[in-house]
Amino acid sequence: MKNSKLFQALLIIIIGVAFIYVFFIHNRANTQPVSAYVDETMYEVYTGKDVYEYYRTTLSDTEKIVYDEIKESYLQFKTELSTQVSKLSRAELKRAFTAVVLDHPEIFWIDSYAATINILENVNTNKLILLKYHYSEAEAIKVKEKIEPEYNRIIQEANKYSTDYEKIKFVHDELIRIGEYAYKGYSADEEGKYQSMVSIFETGDTVCAGFAQGFKFIMDNLGIKAISVENINEEEPMKSHVWNMVKVDDAWLNMDITWDYDLTEEEVSYKYFLIDNDTFYLNHKIQNNIPNK
Repeated sequence: MKNSKLFQALLIIIIGVAFIYVFFIHNRANTQPVSAYVDETMYEVYTGKDVYEYYRTTLSDTEKIVYDEIKESYLQFKTELSTQVSKLSRAELKRAFTAVVLDHPEIFWIDSYAATINILENVNTNKLILLKYHYSEAEAIKVKEKIEPEYNRIIQEANKYSTDYEKIKFVHDELIRIGEYAYKGYSADEEGKYQSMVSIFETGDTVCAGFAQGFKFIMDNLGIKAISVENINEEEPMKSHVWNMVKVDDAWLNMDITWDYDLTEEEVSYKYFLIDNDTFYLNHKIQNNIPNK
């Protein structure tokens, strides 16, 4: 009886190992690492070009490879990725993914990812990294058609000003003018819209991520260096917050459009507009990976 149970257990293990081996080999044989399109017209929505990739500069060489692969995979609407990196920790993958999200507000269809983690806390890159989406390619094309007139209008109006300061101030004011903070929140089905630039440009009904990512997108199109800064509250996600930093006259200054959005004031608030670190971080949580100067 004991021998029979032992034989059954060994058989299950052998079958499991065989399945995993075949699955990994199949994935390796049928998937190639993603690379950028040579012909930019092949990108159906955005190309990912002319974007200020600050957070990429904060990554290790290994993380930069994965960053580029994730970015291109999402731009090309691939559902799975076989990375060139042979060994990758869970933390490294998370840093690379988060950097792509913060650097590239134009890839508004990004949702999340899933990957196999082995017992050494490394991503098993023999198995694919699965990529999840808020919008399909066809849906993203339609969303772009909806929001394009609004952001093009803001970009064109901002370009009428001669200095970066004037352009930044105009965009700050305009996003507050067209925006309406969603105090009542939003449903799970609407997360992709509200946690991206879509909300601010589609209807104006938005949250902090919409203000921040919308501002970053406009700055990229104006050729002004700016980043979104994210403070994640793991215990209470609803208390997480996003704001911006923008470079003006060789100095990095902070700006929180959400906190300048004030329904009680008839005029636009500038309490959190282009503020130095010493003042700004009296009531914001300073992040480790932001620019020092």
